[in-house]
Amino acid sequence: MSETLIKPLGFGREPYLIAALSVPVTDEGEIDFSLFAEDLDRSAGYGVEPAVLMDTYQVNHCTKEQQVRGLEVTREVMAGRPFTAGVYIEDDIEGDGVEAIIRAYQRKIELFEETFGASPIIFQTEGLKDADASTVVHVYNELSKVSRGGLKAFELSPVFAPNGWMFPDDSLIEILTGDKWIGTKHSSLNPSMEWVLLQKMQRIGKRLFTGNDYDFASMIFNGSDALLGIATFIPDKFRALADALRDGDKKRYFELATGMEFLGRVAFQPPVPAYKHSAAMVKKLRGWYATDHLLPDNPFIRDEAHRKELQAALAYLDEV
Repeated sequence: MSETLIKPLGFGREPYLIAALSVPVTDEGEIDFSLFAEDLDRSAGYGVEPAVLMDTYQVNHCTKEQQVRGLEVTREVMAGRPFTAGVYIEDDIEGDGVEAIIRAYQRKIELFEETFGASPIIFQTEGLKDADASTVVHVYNELSKVSRGGLKAFELSPVFAPNGWMFPDDSLIEILTGDKWIGTKHSSLNPSMEWVLLQKMQRIGKRLFTGNDYDFASMIFNGSDALLGIATFIPDKFRALADALRDGDKKRYFELATGMEFLGRVAFQPPVPAYKHSAAMVKKLRGWYATDHLLPDNPFIRDEAHRKELQAALAYLDEV
């Protein structure tokens, strides 16, 4: 067994943190972009890069106008500071076949980079769910050609969204050896699968951004960075966690990890896509949102008992 499998990177390292931002929704079912702007600035103020148009943003329930407005507001608030944006193409594929998929990806990558200054992360598409490894590699190699670089892949389990799937064979590693890619987000909620991927990423010198919203602390301790929905619930706590890792404060790190992951387990319990309602509930409880509504056609609603569970998890975390 190689040394990297048994020796964590551990303390003395500051992980790179990205929060997948949720959206505040008004009583009329519209996105409140003034509160969204505050959320962006709050996240960046804690040194946690915001990611917009992600599944946490309810991108699959947004209108195209809400997607564009989100990018405009983000560009304005960030004012040159880095941010990530999800390249979601399910409603943008014109025509059939692999080449139509490639064109849809390329159009959005160019738009995000050139018009908005975003760093793209590539959502998977249902159109490749049953594709073989060579086809997947071809699509990702082709879409990357229009990018200025700094792309992130996204391996998303179907428990989160229907367009998600696990990359066949070692196609993801083959893709990421290209010089346009900095790494990948992995969201499977399967720690053993993610651990194996971390070893592979370390060998090729690329970043793994853990997407495991209730077992992230061990991944970060062992060398992963993070791009998480749970980070938008508690960006202040993620800043404290990163500081404790950097400073070698073992007691603080593991105390924070216990409370933060407990909140993650509450928020991301089945049905997993309902975590977006959990995010709205938490942000209302913290005084950041005026309501805890979802976008109108999102069916994944939590009940009042869940709100009390979240409140208890927050209270526990506040004691840490």
